[in-house]
Amino acid sequence: MSNPTSNEIWLLIDSRQFGGIETYVVQLAQGLIVHQQPVKVLLITEYVPRSPLCEKLENLSIPYQYLGGSTFDALTKLNKKIRQSPPLALHANGYKASLIAKLTKLYTGVKLVSTYHAGETPKGKMWLYDWLDRWSAWIENHSIVVSKAIGAKLPSNSHYIENFIDTNRLDIAYGEQIAFVGRLSPEKAPERFITLATQFPNRNFHFYGTGEQSQQLQANAPKNIQFHGHQSNMDTVWSNISVLIICSHYEGLPMVALEAMARGIVVIATSVGELPQLIRHRQNGYLARNASDLAPLLTDWVSSPIVEQQIIRQHAISTIQQNYSQQAIIPKMLKLYFN
Repeated sequence: MSNPTSNEIWLLIDSRQFGGIETYVVQLAQGLIVHQQPVKVLLITEYVPRSPLCEKLENLSIPYQYLGGSTFDALTKLNKKIRQSPPLALHANGYKASLIAKLTKLYTGVKLVSTYHAGETPKGKMWLYDWLDRWSAWIENHSIVVSKAIGAKLPSNSHYIENFIDTNRLDIAYGEQIAFVGRLSPEKAPERFITLATQFPNRNFHFYGTGEQSQQLQANAPKNIQFHGHQSNMDTVWSNISVLIICSHYEGLPMVALEAMARGIVVIATSVGELPQLIRHRQNGYLARNASDLAPLLTDWVSSPIVEQQIIRQHAISTIQQNYSQQAIIPKMLKLYFN
């Protein structure tokens, strides 16, 4: 392939809903723009209804475009687009985008960076896609992982680069809710949140998110749990939350933990993925060794004096600002793109 005729970074993603990967792409695009690096988001196919990611990108004036009406069409148009005007680098996010990008890399020679987000091993057909994605990592110029455990699953070398958020535009605000934010699916163990709510019948608990377990969870939920469904804009929700419960079996470095801590929301999380590196127990949050630890840790938090709570909240904010902000991470990304 000829040298790049464009100095843009192209961020490739397949998006239906707005989740952790979408948040990552938005934060990355914002950070690159702040660092004077041109960027464009490429969505593989257009779904009906369209992805909430589009509105988010429009509101932030981040350029984006759809590639095609089908996966094959998107692959064809991406190859043609790169042949006509190669970018500085193509950066894929999610297994589908990564597989398409690797085929494109083999055909065009474009510089390819992929980020591996998933800490869990999927089942069924998704297992095959996940396996193909991981075992074809050698095709990429650079593989980024958001946890060291994810990196251990790749057959080739990878770069561990922490997830990050824009801390400059956040309001330091929190409310009174005890909340679960994320997919209602097995790896997130939302049933543990149900169990926790039954142990605190005089407190209200809140689910934000949808997923394959939604109906089952609602059928088994006590009266002190409210289901709010999928949220297209969590920015309007965070200020209602005081405590975020992450009770997952598997994680990488969840964006919701960063979003919460940056706002002063205390996180009580199971000790999985990179959460033990993010959370210093009883200093900027709480780590549960297992599911049975969640209730005593929540009791510990709600019974703590306000002064102690404020110290933990401030330590959480400082942790994100110093180690997980765009200012801390984007230079690492730029080094890979230009290497």
